[in-house]
Amino acid sequence: MSQLYRLVVYSLRIRRVEYRVAELPIFLIPVLLVAHSASDFMSLPFIEGLLIFLFLFALGDLVNCLADRELDSVYKPHLTEAVMGLGIRNVTIQAVVSALAAIVIAGHLAWMLDRWILFLASLLGCVIAVAYSAEPIRLKKRGLWQLVFYWLGLFTGPMLFAGLILEASPHWSLYLVCFTFGMMQTGIILVNTAEDFPEDRTAGVNTVIVELGLIRGIRLGYALTALGSIGLIAVFGIIIFRRIGSVSVFVALLPLLVTSAMVIIQMRFLSAAVYGKSEDDAVAIVRENATKVPLWISSQALASCLTAWIIFVWM
Repeated sequence: MSQLYRLVVYSLRIRRVEYRVAELPIFLIPVLLVAHSASDFMSLPFIEGLLIFLFLFALGDLVNCLADRELDSVYKPHLTEAVMGLGIRNVTIQAVVSALAAIVIAGHLAWMLDRWILFLASLLGCVIAVAYSAEPIRLKKRGLWQLVFYWLGLFTGPMLFAGLILEASPHWSLYLVCFTFGMMQTGIILVNTAEDFPEDRTAGVNTVIVELGLIRGIRLGYALTALGSIGLIAVFGIIIFRRIGSVSVFVALLPLLVTSAMVIIQMRFLSAAVYGKSEDDAVAIVRENATKVPLWISSQALASCLTAWIIFVWM
C-alpha cells in the first residue's frame, strides 16, 4: 500500500464513513418536509448547509477516534491503527480544518439568509462535537449527559438546523418529527454503547450504560426505540393527513411501519434475553446483537427519509 493511498484510507476510516448512510437522512428528512420545490435541493443554502453538516459530523468522528485511540485498541483496533498511522498531529489538524470550514461556511450562510441562528448553531455544534469525546468535559463519560448528547446533539439538533436552512419558522410538526426521530435512533444506538460496557467501566468511562447498568440500559434503549418509532409514525401520519389526505396515509407510512416493527421486535427480544443473565452472558448477548445496529439504525433512517420524500413528492 503506497503512502498516499494509506493516508487516504486512514483519513476516511476515522471519519466513520460507513455511518453516512444513517446520518444523511438526519439532514434530508427535515429538508424534505420544508422544501417547496426540487430547485431547493440545487440552491446554495442547501449545498452550504449540507457541507456544514458533513464537516461537523466529521469533526465529531475525528475527535472521538483521537480521544479513544487507547480504548479502541482492544475491540476497534482498525481505528487506533488509522490514528497512529496518520499521527496525532495530522488528525488534530484535520479536526481543526473541519471545524474552521464549518464555521466559515456557516458565517456565509447566515449572512446570505440573514438567519444568524444558523451561525450560532454551527458554533455550538463544534463545541458539542469536541466536548463529547475530549477532556475536560467529555460528555460520553458523564452518565445521562451522554443520553442527552445522543438525543439532542446527534439527532434532534442537527435536524432542526437543517429545517431552518429553508424555512425560518417551521411548522410545529417539524419539531415533533425531529424529537421523535431522535428518540427512536437514540434507543438503537444505546445497544452499540452497551457493547463496550465492560471496557468502559474498567477504564472509568461512565457512559449512560455504565451509569444505569447493562440490563436497565438495554431496557431504556428498547423503550426509547418503541416510543420514538410510534411517535414518529403518528406525527408523519398527521402531516400526511393534513397535506395529502387519508387515503395515502398507509401507503406513505408502510416502509416505516415495516422497519419499525422489525426493529422493535428484535429490541424486545434483546431486552428479554439479557434479563436474569449473568453479566458475562448478558455482554455476550449484547455483542451478538450489536452487529445488527448498523442495519437497525440505517433501515429506520432510510424508511423515515422515504416517508418524508413521499410527502414532498405528493405535497
